Amino acid sequence: MTSSKTGVVSLIFSLYCVRYASSILCYDCNSAYDPRCGEEFDSFSLGIVNCSLRDPPEHLEPMEPTFCRSIKMEIYGKVRVVRQCGYLADDEVKEQSCRRVVGNGDLFVTYCTCNTDLCNSGVAQNYQQMALVGVVLLLLLW
Repeated sequence: MTSSKTGVVSLIFSLYCVRYASSILCYDCNSAYDPRCGEEFDSFSLGIVNCSLRDPPEHLEPMEPTFCRSIKMEIYGKVRVVRQCGYLADDEVKEQSCRRVVGNGDLFVTYCTCNTDLCNSGVAQNYQQMALVGVVLLLLLW
């Protein structure tokens, strides 16, 4: 009996670990309520969420979030940034992709999506791009 209980506990633990391992971690904040979430992003003590543990928005069918996103809204000169888990992607989410939409008047919205942990900071991607450019320059100049 003891070995079967151990097997069941091990199976449940393994399934839980697989679910956690396949989840994505994202920043979750809104610059309207916390200025650290804005363009000058400061991740210190901001909310980090395991997106798999969040309930999807009420207007969506139950589904697993698969990416992080950040939305920058520029409305009549005021900027608001929202960072959160993503549930529905327009296209296949690559490591990092952005698109800018222009509305009527003075309205601009930039949607960025990414599929690695904490990638919706906006800062980490810049470091990766700078490192890539640096390596290419070193190879060209060597």
